[in-house]
Amino acid sequence: MSPNGPKMVRQLNRKLVLDQFRDGEPRSRADVARQTGLTKPSATTITDGLLAEGFLVEAGVGEPGAAGGRRPNLLRFNERCRAYVGVHFGAQRTMVTLADALGNPLARASAASSLGDAERGLRAARTLVLRACGRAEMPVDLVAAVGVSVEGMVDRTSGRCLLAPNLGWRDVPIQSRVEELIGAPATVFNEAHAGALAENHAGVAVGVDSFVRLSVGTGVGSGVMLGSRLFSGSTGIAGEIGHCRVEDDGLECGCGNTGCLETVAGERAITSAVDSALRGNRSSSLRAGSHLRLIIEAAHQGDAAARAALARAGRGLARGISYLLNVLDPDLVVIGGAVREAGELLLGPLRAELPLSSLPQHRECQVVFSEVPQAELDGAVLLARRLDEAEAP
Repeated sequence: MSPNGPKMVRQLNRKLVLDQFRDGEPRSRADVARQTGLTKPSATTITDGLLAEGFLVEAGVGEPGAAGGRRPNLLRFNERCRAYVGVHFGAQRTMVTLADALGNPLARASAASSLGDAERGLRAARTLVLRACGRAEMPVDLVAAVGVSVEGMVDRTSGRCLLAPNLGWRDVPIQSRVEELIGAPATVFNEAHAGALAENHAGVAVGVDSFVRLSVGTGVGSGVMLGSRLFSGSTGIAGEIGHCRVEDDGLECGCGNTGCLETVAGERAITSAVDSALRGNRSSSLRAGSHLRLIIEAAHQGDAAARAALARAGRGLARGISYLLNVLDPDLVVIGGAVREAGELLLGPLRAELPLSSLPQHRECQVVFSEVPQAELDGAVLLARRLDEAEAP
């Protein structure tokens, strides 16, 4: 055995024991030995070490075994032994969640995004992290990892944001700068990819092996899960469905092309469609520049211009989704973002259009709305936890 062999075994056994407590349930040292297959002396040595380091805390006494005897001392995971940070750089808001060691949210903070100034945006995120730590009374030096989701294309290898058209960011070293500013290891994902992970963890796609989750906001992206694994592509930018052409004579997109799905189904596209209707003297209860939520409310109340804009977005999404169905053959398609509130006013036109653009074999594939309101941010927290657990000795 190499000199590092015994050390590696100790590290693996330590992680094995610690993993037993990550569900938050109290356990005795004998329980740990039985569940891990370690000897009782080894399990006791490791748990006592984790107790001394603050990873575990005393949790009272349990019930005696079937044969009677002393009641065992219980231990549980100390959820405040460390913290995780999730950061979402969206086109409109930068949001931060501080979570405890079990992933439970402790505090949130947000601010308007810094459009066109990535460095300012990164420093603003640090301020939000410090604010959240202060609200939760959690020392920032207990932050063990940071997960970042960004509305843009990300090179997963380097953690750089290659292009975020709606943020006005290009070639930004997000991972390295976040690590410098926060003082903890970081990982960076596209927001749609992070959203798909969150949906698979705690949304409508729990237990679904292969699905696609569309993130519909200012931009339109998708996270693809195949065989229970996130498909990122060779450079990490797989799923950029928002930059696929769905209209031949469409509007110019932030990526430089024209007729992209984003220019038809994104939030700005919907508000622009309403504005165009108003300029054409179409009767409406809305004013120019109305926010998406107001448009959706008006549509539910019967506003014709609002309904037409949502129907156009639904048909555009159908054309984009048809590409995904024909190429990937997923079990489920999930739509996230503020458009969820439109309900059947968007889903109805989408479902009517979908058979016209996809193979008949895909008609059984369900298209549903997400039940995770802030999946891109929740996914960032999940990424931070996974990063820490993968690197923990």
